[in-house]
Amino acid sequence: MKRGILVIIAIILVLTLILGIKIITTNGNKNYTLSEIRIKILSAYEYTNYTYEYIQNGEKTTKWVRGNIIVTENDETYSWIDEDAMSMITIDKTENTFLMTNLNSSTKDLLFKKDFLDMKSILNRYGDNLVYLRNETYNGKNCLRIRAGEDAQYLIDEETGFVLKYEEVDGALAEFNIEINNVTEKDVKLPDLSKYERVS
Repeated sequence: MKRGILVIIAIILVLTLILGIKIITTNGNKNYTLSEIRIKILSAYEYTNYTYEYIQNGEKTTKWVRGNIIVTENDETYSWIDEDAMSMITIDKTENTFLMTNLNSSTKDLLFKKDFLDMKSILNRYGDNLVYLRNETYNGKNCLRIRAGEDAQYLIDEETGFVLKYEEVDGALAEFNIEINNVTEKDVKLPDLSKYERVS
């Protein structure tokens, strides 16, 4: 009799332990709806001070955003955009030349992106075909893995909404790194253009 009671208690304890482990491993991972995915992704556009690095095929491009100024730089080019002044300066570092462009509303919307991927266009392109797969950790950050259509998956930083990784079924891969509130005025200051030749 006592042995039977002990066996029942042991079974209850094991089941409780299994249930407890399952609750702990799933704690905090909610099942995001399509609407919640879209809201999360668009929340990245609320940030106005950050550094965003893009790495593809071993090549790195860095974007600094501070208020209405966006600076983008890689080994070959440097781009400075002032949304308020509706102007863009592009420096070709290999040719030591620069080009000054006045922006209109169409070109400003095209160029003044808050990240390397135009997520608003991606959301429009995939429409309802965005599916939350799971939560996973990437570079120490909790992320949402999202399937977009049949060919692409994104890792979205759960805290900021920024894309941290993009993968396609054909093997194409892009990785991103984001740092918030780290951009100073010096980081987005227009460089001395006297060192470059202006081209039309």
